[in-house]
Amino acid sequence: MNLIKSMLAASISLALLSGCESDFVDHPDEPINTAPVISVSDTAVVEKQAISISATVQDEGPVTYLWSQNAGLSVALENTNTGTVSFIAPSVSEDKKISLNLTVTDSEGLTSEKNVVVDIQQQLVKLSLEGIATDSPLIDAAIKAKIGSQEFTTTTNSDGYYSLELALDDDADMSQLVTIEAQGKEQQQAALLQSRLMSFASLKTKAGDDAVLTNDEDFSVNITNLTTAKSALLARENLFVDIKSEQDLKRLSNEISADELVKVATTIKVILDKSTSNELFALPEGVNNVLELALDNEKMTQYIKKVEQTPEFSQAQEEMLADEKVVQSTKTNNIKTFYYNRGNLSINQVIELDNDGTGRYLLQNYDGRFDWIYQNDVYTLNNPEGFYAYQTTADIEIDGETKRVRQEVTTYKAELKLIAATENGFLVKETEYKNVEYPDGELENYQLTNESILKVFTQNEQVDFTFAQTQNPIALPAPHIFVDQVSLGAITLMLNDDGTGAVSELGNTPITWRMIEDNNKQSLHITLSDYDNETILFRQLTSDGDIATFAVFSEFDGIKNAIEGTGSIIDESETFNIATIPGIYSYNFDGKSLDEFWFELWPDGKAISMSVYDSNEDGQLSVAESRIYAGNWHLDDDILTITRNLNGRDDCYYVEQDPNCWLWNTRQWKLIEQIEDTIYVNNMHQFTYSQGEEPREKTFDNRKFNRATERPISSPLPDEILQQIGYQPPVSLTGLISPNNYLGKRLYFTDHDYKVEGELGYFQFDDNNSFQYYQDNNLSTGTYQIFSDNQLILRDGSSLMYGANYSLLIGSSNVVIATFEEHIWPHFTSENDAKEYMSIVADNKPVSNVEHLIGRDIYMVDRDRDDQWVVSYLKFDEDKITIYSDESFTTINTELDYSVDDTGMISFPDDQNTMYLSLVTDEFNIIITNDVGNSSKDFNYFLFDQQKAKDFVNNTNALRESAQR
Repeated sequence: MNLIKSMLAASISLALLSGCESDFVDHPDEPINTAPVISVSDTAVVEKQAISISATVQDEGPVTYLWSQNAGLSVALENTNTGTVSFIAPSVSEDKKISLNLTVTDSEGLTSEKNVVVDIQQQLVKLSLEGIATDSPLIDAAIKAKIGSQEFTTTTNSDGYYSLELALDDDADMSQLVTIEAQGKEQQQAALLQSRLMSFASLKTKAGDDAVLTNDEDFSVNITNLTTAKSALLARENLFVDIKSEQDLKRLSNEISADELVKVATTIKVILDKSTSNELFALPEGVNNVLELALDNEKMTQYIKKVEQTPEFSQAQEEMLADEKVVQSTKTNNIKTFYYNRGNLSINQVIELDNDGTGRYLLQNYDGRFDWIYQNDVYTLNNPEGFYAYQTTADIEIDGETKRVRQEVTTYKAELKLIAATENGFLVKETEYKNVEYPDGELENYQLTNESILKVFTQNEQVDFTFAQTQNPIALPAPHIFVDQVSLGAITLMLNDDGTGAVSELGNTPITWRMIEDNNKQSLHITLSDYDNETILFRQLTSDGDIATFAVFSEFDGIKNAIEGTGSIIDESETFNIATIPGIYSYNFDGKSLDEFWFELWPDGKAISMSVYDSNEDGQLSVAESRIYAGNWHLDDDILTITRNLNGRDDCYYVEQDPNCWLWNTRQWKLIEQIEDTIYVNNMHQFTYSQGEEPREKTFDNRKFNRATERPISSPLPDEILQQIGYQPPVSLTGLISPNNYLGKRLYFTDHDYKVEGELGYFQFDDNNSFQYYQDNNLSTGTYQIFSDNQLILRDGSSLMYGANYSLLIGSSNVVIATFEEHIWPHFTSENDAKEYMSIVADNKPVSNVEHLIGRDIYMVDRDRDDQWVVSYLKFDEDKITIYSDESFTTINTELDYSVDDTGMISFPDDQNTMYLSLVTDEFNIIITNDVGNSSKDFNYFLFDQQKAKDFVNNTNALRESAQR
């Protein structure tokens, strides 16, 4: 109690004291304010994901927050005035960092800052490939996968196996195709193998949830001699243009030759396996690896010819086809239909197998029967009486004389051995057994065995018919039905929504159509109403985009018909453009060889069909091995017509100009599809076999051509042939002036020799594609065509040959140098200027001295002794002309002393000839040599731009060559 009382007393005393005034005040300690303490950590986030970053702050009172960004990719911050900031991570193509700053301020204004680093992690889509690189396994080989511009690498182990992870940004184009290469080391250095796979997206789907793609899921992860051969043939088939889409890859895979595929693959194996012990099988000189060789058709063809008859080649092929790491398993015995696929130039048969052991061989209008059995992956078709027969002719030697005789060939047995599965079908080795008979008894009958490798589709590849849902015409194959003097190997259908339609090849004859259930797929069924309600069935075998493969069945006149071929929906907005038609069109997509057929379509309307074959196999083409067919081409209503004419010579281009010239052959192309320089056409073919005879039946089929700028041959044509068709093929010219610059204006000219002052002539081109040509008091009119390179072709002029060429080479001010057929003349837009120039030339009056030429690089365009235009390089100084050997003006060829009189006339010591400038413009000068010995004038051109001089020469030579054809 005493303690409590003491405490109370003390409290009362303090209270009393506080109420009294005093000089002494006792203050307790006051707290000191400190800055906020921030706790926040660096963090990471995956691109395009939302993230929130929270800070913990220690302080005695309330605080304010301010988040900001101070480095890295810009982001949109949210809730910047709170303790937790949020944003969406930006899209990145690689890992990035950004830096944020947090400033915290307390109630008394004290602040603290903290930087936060945020790792923005790239979102990757990953896929692992697991396979083997083998002919024989490639040990420690470098593996490289390419997807667009990205590359991923690894190496194989001692057994040739590899595992390679691909990782693409999730924003990358997943439709890009994947290519894998394997480069062998040391003794395997020649092994550069390649495999082309489908798109990254498709491979990812095939790989499934584990994202690991094995050869069980896609056999092409194995990089082999077979995949290398296929990759090279695909590149050749696509004219070495990058294959960019799965659709194109599938389309091209169906178009390469299976026989050539196996030959090239076998050749690669021969080189890799046999060359170390036998130099015969070594790579050709200058070739570094097997992929390089496979890409070169000419060198590969020569190599195959050298080795394919050796035992090593046969052994290598057998070993390859037995290697389960190279050839995908073909285990199946449920094939009911074989759809042959030898390419769009072949007539591909269909073979049907019934459950009762019988079958049908269907080809065009041929319906053959056979018995069949399946054993050890081989289907054997047999009919001793024959299940396919045809007649042909052969050139044979009898008593030292070559005679053409008839042959009857009957196939009585065939063996179809499945050798490899493909992505949509099989590779098959076909062995045919035939009887060859001579009905007229010239030779003894004999038996023949043929072997070939081809691709087949089966009923398992059939898909739903997808082309019916279109308003555009459809180009489809047809089984060569013969109707109204028309052989339908192709058919163009228009399908209306109401189930009606028409066939264009039969004069738009009406049809009805419907989709039917067929092998558990939808197929197109049409009925030809005007032809006894005959029907045609179209089965679709591939779905490769715009170009697809079809099997077609019909039964006309009681005979079942069938064929396999390609078709497409026709894009009617895509048609031939007359300005770009000139060029070379060939069937060759593999490179150059010595067995080729092609068309040369020239701007002047002339067409040359060329056929060559190295029959004596000497690697050269002789005149006898080269055949020229002359004709012409024209474009009407989007149909390109190409003719061949005969008159016993090779210059029968126009029937109307030569009474002995008659139309022998006509082709008409309607464009189906154009992909880069590959064109697919509906081709109509018609022959007239004798002069005065009516044309025979029309034959339609679908064909594929390569549009090229070079002739598809690996050896030059004989000079005698080149003199007739031209040393250069039809090519686009460069640097020509657009005639549109002179529409509606007269271009005046006079005779080229200018010996006397004569009447001016002129050309005038109007904007309605008509022209006037006036010379020697005669006025001709006609039409003209401008091509994409600015060539003009004049047509139907009464005083001109049909198809004369006219082009503008170079212009300056009011004058332009033009070519007309073989002539090169200056043309003037002013009649007075033309007359003045004519007077200058006739009177030998120089228009200028040479002062403006001194010290300049001059490209002189002139003709050489072979009458070809060439460029020479020269410079003037005060008293000497230096002629150089090259365009760099460094090596002196010769030097000429000269003098110039007061008029500008140039003369040379001890030379009676003189020269003078007759025309001076900014772009060119014309200089004339008075050739005293020949009493003539020689016209040359001084140009000051090297490229324009080269264009002048190249264009002039090409145009003159065309005019002389």
